Amino acid sequence: MKKKFGYMKCPDCGARVTVKINDLETLVYACDDCDGSGYCRKAEGRYPSWIAKIERVAPAPEKSALPAPEKVPSQAAAPPPAPAAAKVAEKMPWER
Repeated sequence: MKKKFGYMKCPDCGARVTVKINDLETLVYACDDCDGSGYCRKAEGRYPSWIAKIERVAPAPEKSALPAPEKVPSQAAAPPPAPAAAKVAEKMPWER
């Protein structure tokens, strides 16, 4: 899955493009202005120059790092308890 990594200028036209990164740390961009695109694998020699050009975005916080939502006390009063079931007679009406 690709995630947003940052922004850089398109090498072809100079427009600002979004750079994404995948699980293998391959960087990829696609330019809407000139339809240019490119990618760079981590093992390639030009990878450090790409990293230097990219304006990084702040990483999204992990789900476990997010603070727990505050519990808001309920404004509504609790419903009254259900009425107790009527006592069952020891004998059924047809047994009398």
